[in-house]
Amino acid sequence: MISRKNVNIGFTLILLSGITLSGGFIKWPFFIISAIFLFSYIIFDREKLRCPNCGGFENLDRLMYAKNHVYHCRHCGERIDIIE
Repeated sequence: MISRKNVNIGFTLILLSGITLSGGFIKWPFFIISAIFLFSYIIFDREKLRCPNCGGFENLDRLMYAKNHVYHCRHCGERIDIIE
């Protein structure tokens, strides 16, 4: 099962990566911090944000949609339940 907390953590990591990437154009060390956030998201995605039935990849946008709607996996067709 995928939890709302995991989806929110993934969204936060992507958001922080984007903010620090734009800050990197002002001060270059922010590029390094942005890369750390992006790498952390990639690892987190592989461990926590996969389809619980088949292990297939789902976009973060689709998982955000699945928090409040019925959504089925693109690979296996099974329903993805987002728990509290």
